Amino acid sequence: MIELFYEMTSQTWYQQFDKEKKVTMGKYYSVPYKKEHTSKFLSFPFLLKDMKAGPLICILASPKKNGFIGNISLFKRIQRNLQQLGGLSVVVTPEQLTEDGVNGFCYLPAHDHWVKVQTPLPDILYNRLARYEDERLFLEQTEKLTSLYHIPVFNPHFFDKWELYLQLRDNERLKQHLPKTDLLSEETLAEYLSTYPEVYIKKRKSKKGKGVFLIVRNGNTFLMKSTSTTTVLFPSVRKLASYFEKEESIDSYIIQEAITTLPMKGKKFDYRVLAHSSGNGFSITGVGVRMAKKQQVTTHVPSGGVIVATEELPVKTDHETIEQLITQCGKQLTAFYDDIGEFSADIGITTEGKHYIFELNAKPMDFDEAPIKQRATENITKVFYERTGFSMQESSS
Repeated sequence: MIELFYEMTSQTWYQQFDKEKKVTMGKYYSVPYKKEHTSKFLSFPFLLKDMKAGPLICILASPKKNGFIGNISLFKRIQRNLQQLGGLSVVVTPEQLTEDGVNGFCYLPAHDHWVKVQTPLPDILYNRLARYEDERLFLEQTEKLTSLYHIPVFNPHFFDKWELYLQLRDNERLKQHLPKTDLLSEETLAEYLSTYPEVYIKKRKSKKGKGVFLIVRNGNTFLMKSTSTTTVLFPSVRKLASYFEKEESIDSYIIQEAITTLPMKGKKFDYRVLAHSSGNGFSITGVGVRMAKKQQVTTHVPSGGVIVATEELPVKTDHETIEQLITQCGKQLTAFYDDIGEFSADIGITTEGKHYIFELNAKPMDFDEAPIKQRATENITKVFYERTGFSMQESSS
């Protein structure tokens, strides 16, 4: 472990480690030697491998005026973990990532304070953009830069539910665990509602349980429930289809059979599984349970779901089956997408004990369970070291 120093006034990095040899940092940056501290400075511990200090991680966050938005508590935990092990994370918005380097925000755990810092381009970019529109606006220019400078992008983008379904369906071991799904159209709407008593309609690009609707056949009419408490009655399939055509094209949604799952206290529940890249595959970081509360549309906590302990469930958790499903999901994701380092899965179970994969999420929300939250931070950090070629066991020797 070595120390690198950041001079706040001149916004420059320097080292007092070796006057003769070249110490590098990030992408193609040589850290100058300075014998004495001359101004207000910060000190950061780094690992050293082949005279390269690191790892330097950039966390890509959504912009707001004079700052950023995102999972701030996660960003703080990552920085705290990196500083303990040797390494640095800087939070940046897309405009702050340029060919000249990075102008971002660094969390100082000892002071519980954020400071602005300039760094060279990072060893890896961790995409935590919080909004779909930000990916649409900024991701193309970011990808050009990271491709030009060979910077791996960890978690390239949100998943498209239709694209994801097609990928998972290609796996023989997974396709029997997927609800029947199609792109939404008036034709598929009519077909599904004549086949199933209930169907889900989901926005292809949505998160946290938003953009999810449950359609229930009620004689010759159709009830639509959403995460709000409002229920809307439609007299025909045509009227229902026109509702989803109002704001954007109808095929920006998918339609899915509603699987009847094993209830708990009369409410639906599902497993929320967090997985991280580990070696050549994925391993489970934690398994939580989420139960629907007032509305029975989604179990997501931001949409009214509640947290339940696995011990409270009316069935023993089949960890072996869940692990097999996660392993196969990881295989499909890495075969299709670049640099998937983590994902979460929503998995339900029927009264017969069959498991169904309802959704995979590319940017998992924080788990409320403290042990899972802690392991998640540790495992994300491990992925950073693994992907950047640093080992957490390495010293400055």
